[in-house]
Amino acid sequence: MGRTGIMGGTFNPVHIAHIKMAEAAYRQAKLDKVVFMPSKNPPHKKNIHIIPEEHRGAMLKIAINEVPYFEYSDFEFKREGITYSSQTLELLHRQNPDERYFFIMGGDSFFQLENWHLPGKIMEYAAIIAINRNGTGKKQMEEHARELRTRYNAEIIIVEMPQIDISSSCIRKIILSGGDASMYLPDKVWKYIKEKDCYRL
Repeated sequence: MGRTGIMGGTFNPVHIAHIKMAEAAYRQAKLDKVVFMPSKNPPHKKNIHIIPEEHRGAMLKIAINEVPYFEYSDFEFKREGITYSSQTLELLHRQNPDERYFFIMGGDSFFQLENWHLPGKIMEYAAIIAINRNGTGKKQMEEHARELRTRYNAEIIIVEMPQIDISSSCIRKIILSGGDASMYLPDKVWKYIKEKDCYRL
């Protein structure tokens, strides 16, 4: 049975914290690979301007191209309507019943997990890898993990990584203001954004 990490998100755009999170999950949870799977229509980001799939997919591909244990998947792009993680993981499980999936998320999402669509299904079809940045709130994360294990019979793995204070929304604001966001992005992603003028109004 393989151990596959699923790194979801809008990746609008993909940045260095995404890559570092996937690296930490791969190493500390002893995964075989991490699959980056950009979401099509995430239910919690209805009011956010999300650039076309072709650009988000292209940036992801060039960001992870040189890492042999990273893969790109357009699995959610191919689906219609709102894409729920619970449905995606169930579909993946049906297609590959012998594969063990690990759903990677940041600490903020981890604490909100029970508010997601059918959280029990998410934890039924995948173990949860929760990323704790720089030890902040580690005790609270471990307590929450114990609660989820008890309530859902879930497998929860807490992974630690250094703090990286950046988000896709911050990067978009920097670019819209004419600033330089290169320090937060893989070099080739920053080059792509400038060439395609992805985030200028």
